[in-house]
Amino acid sequence: MEKTSKIFTLLLIVITFKSSAQIIGEKLEFGLGLSPSVSWVTSNSKIIKSNGSEINWGFGARINYKLSEKYAFGFEVNLQNIASNIHFDLIDVKPQNGILTTSTDFNIDYRLRYVEVPCLLKMHTQNKNNLSFYGEFGFAPGFLLKQRADIRSPQLNLEDVNTGTPDDGDKFELQNADGSKYTYAINSLRVGLVFGAGTQLYILNDSRVDLGLRYNMGLSDFLDESKWNAANSYLSLNAGFFF
Repeated sequence: MEKTSKIFTLLLIVITFKSSAQIIGEKLEFGLGLSPSVSWVTSNSKIIKSNGSEINWGFGARINYKLSEKYAFGFEVNLQNIASNIHFDLIDVKPQNGILTTSTDFNIDYRLRYVEVPCLLKMHTQNKNNLSFYGEFGFAPGFLLKQRADIRSPQLNLEDVNTGTPDDGDKFELQNADGSKYTYAINSLRVGLVFGAGTQLYILNDSRVDLGLRYNMGLSDFLDESKWNAANSYLSLNAGFFF
């Protein structure tokens, strides 16, 4: 009797696990995404101005967990490039082994790369004629992988500078009129607020193509300098394929 009871319990566990796995499998969607984008900088500091917008690219993997027929929780892991260009009308510049001079046209064109992990609430309309519409919002923390920049000014021109740890010959100093120094390195963490909308096209075997626009508004200061404040944001074409 005891042996029969153990076998019955084991069978019950296997059946329960198989049923749970089937339910979870029905609720999960896996896909890949591509996100070409246009980025820009906004600042509350008078000393910093945006120096135009740039075209970027990004891609990654996506998972949706269906909460109901029309709602889902979305989780993504994306490699995202965000170019961020800033301009100074007036700042003191000291090149390595050079003399301190005042620049009235100093530009730093950052090329930043992040691993972004968007966490999103997704909503969509009813599927009609293999077509539906969706909306999404949430947060996207990003972790810095790479920080490079081109420096352009009458006093100093450098290319592909590692702004975190500059190589010998790429080092320079930025100073205020009172002699206080500024750092031009980048914060390791970026947080963005995400809004998006688009269409979903269902194709063979319940696979789906998503196509829409996504706005990622920078909430955090991307510059690692307490005296400055600037955020980078981007608008992307959000293309995804779910298997």
